[in-house]
Amino acid sequence: MMLPAVDTATGSLPLGRFSADLAEIKATFVDASEWAASTTRAGIWNDFESATAGIRSIVPVAWVWVGGSFISNKLDPDDIDVVYWCEDRFVDRVTDPKDKYILQVFATNQLRAQTKLRVDTRYCRWHVFPEATQRRTIEHNAYSADRGYWDDLWLRKRSGAKTDPPVRDDALPRRGYAEVMLDGLYVL
Repeated sequence: MMLPAVDTATGSLPLGRFSADLAEIKATFVDASEWAASTTRAGIWNDFESATAGIRSIVPVAWVWVGGSFISNKLDPDDIDVVYWCEDRFVDRVTDPKDKYILQVFATNQLRAQTKLRVDTRYCRWHVFPEATQRRTIEHNAYSADRGYWDDLWLRKRSGAKTDPPVRDDALPRRGYAEVMLDGLYVL
């Protein structure tokens, strides 16, 4: 695996979704010498590792998408943006109320408010449906909508400040993000 270099014009990964592993992301966006003066990157990465271990203690995570300013040329990002993809059959097996609550915290981006970890989280239900071209289901439609929504959103790059009103350029695909296989696709 090999992440491309950050595009100097946008300060972000070039347009697309790029396969990587956790060690590569850490080496590129935490340990590289260009981040030696960063006061946030190492701590955010530790928070991400804690968050990832937390959700994986409840359900397997097939893969995680990593995006936002953490994988850009911003010296001191505020957080790391992630979407964990968890197969719905494993999510549906979670019965412990505490674990269900934790999954809800991840799903609704409440992790930082609840724990102070600087991780902007969502998790989505990956629905494996081999006959998708023959018959649609509510579960498959929801998965397809989530996948399309997050892919579209993470390819966008805001042209102004977060507080600025959105403009057309904000909706255009202009940056990339990373996809990291964690527990994989073939968990039984």
